Amino acid sequence: MWHRFGQALYGGIRVDWPGHGGEACVEFLPFEMRVADTLVACLIMLFFFSYAFKKCKAPPNIVTIENSSAQRVFLVILSTVFGVQVGLKLASKSLMYMLNPCHIMTITQIVLLASPKNKYSVIAFRLLIHQVYGAAIAMLFPETGPLDIFGRLFFYWLQHILIFFIIPPFLVYIWGVDILEPFTDFTWAIFSGIFFGIHQLFVLQPLALLTHVNMNFILCPASMDPFHGPYYRLAAVFHQTACLLLAGKVYSLLLRVIISKKQKSA
Repeated sequence: MWHRFGQALYGGIRVDWPGHGGEACVEFLPFEMRVADTLVACLIMLFFFSYAFKKCKAPPNIVTIENSSAQRVFLVILSTVFGVQVGLKLASKSLMYMLNPCHIMTITQIVLLASPKNKYSVIAFRLLIHQVYGAAIAMLFPETGPLDIFGRLFFYWLQHILIFFIIPPFLVYIWGVDILEPFTDFTWAIFSGIFFGIHQLFVLQPLALLTHVNMNFILCPASMDPFHGPYYRLAAVFHQTACLLLAGKVYSLLLRVIISKKQKSA
């Protein structure tokens, strides 16, 4: 039974493609280096957590806004795209890829579209906004070689365009720029990075080692990785920390400026 279940999860993943898994990918780094990388990342997360825990405050004075009709339209669109993605993953026997960060972000955005504006949805949005840069990276450095089933490439691009360019700006527009934290407040970016790190190291890494599937490039680097080499994971710890702290802030600032001007001119 486990064999059949495993086949549905990852039996169709093309590990023969460079950077997508297999024995060579697993052996790219010695086990000791993987442990050392993980420990370094955990120490950095503990350091930032100790800082952010003291500083973080729940969003004050959030005015509840019920779901709009436009919100429900985008909910249907994004849910349909995500449902098709699940179907394509089932058809290609690669359902395990649904644990990758962009799919987790898609689920989070679906939940937000189905929710009213309140304290909890604002908290979820503030954690989300610092991870959407990952969708931009997926578009700038696409690893689309194994997407050989009709429609997979189209829905890959459609999903990433929606979760980066469409849904977050739409939510800020209808809920107001107050759902974005103050520009000088980095605590939400830190907590977002900690959630990302936990998911990467303690969810994707064990599954990748067990199945030899390179989940979010945790086993070996992508073919287009500019830091390709034995220290690519250590490099990722630092450049992804920088991205989580800065990219979300730049993205939020652009949303704040553009949408504030749009609302004033409306």
